[in-house]
Amino acid sequence: MVGRFLLKDIPMVYGSQDDIYSFIEDQIGKEKLWIVTLNALMYMEYLKGNEYSKAISKASFSIPDGVGIVKLLKKKGIETERCPGIDTMKYLLELSEINNYRIFLLGSEESVVGQAAQIIEKMFNVNIVGFHHGYFDISAEREVVRKINDSKTDLLFVGMGIPKQESFIFRNYETLQAKLMMGVGGSFDVFAGVTRRAPLFFQKLGLEWLYRMFEEPHRFKKLPDLFKFYMNLYRNKD
Repeated sequence: MVGRFLLKDIPMVYGSQDDIYSFIEDQIGKEKLWIVTLNALMYMEYLKGNEYSKAISKASFSIPDGVGIVKLLKKKGIETERCPGIDTMKYLLELSEINNYRIFLLGSEESVVGQAAQIIEKMFNVNIVGFHHGYFDISAEREVVRKINDSKTDLLFVGMGIPKQESFIFRNYETLQAKLMMGVGGSFDVFAGVTRRAPLFFQKLGLEWLYRMFEEPHRFKKLPDLFKFYMNLYRNKD
């Protein structure tokens, strides 16, 4: 069984990873689903009170991606396991093989998302019905949404990073016709072999973010936000 908790105005689902994934499986097709895999940086962006804040609270529910969110919920008396975004995506891809879900990938560079699509199709024996790069401006969104809907996809994975991916889904939520939508950050780059996932040691310690910073030094600009998150956490501030 999963639990539900309102983190400020972010609807959270929590529990064991197996229970959370079973809950997601059960919800597909009942209503349009928008899942957010929430981590500390996303939460700090949410606290700024901007369009991204509205986007996160609009989602069907968020699940705890990062160890920071697990610790934040624990401070509130809630025990939960992590559901890292790429693992959640893999679970949904495994479901797609069983249930013949159609899949659309949106994000990354054209060559990268194309390579990811080929690898995912072979790895999971699924039907990728379309893909599109993530480097377009807002004036092109209507055409991108049309392409997604024309593909009659069931699952839409958006790998455009934060805040862009959630903002895209937020602006187009009513028009998009997929059964399930989820932001997946840099997962396409991992599948395509452009970047590597953190070694298991970092994953088990919940330090994938640290590994990514060393692999991609530009991410260090986010370090102050992470520092602030943990300072607030240990001071019992939201």
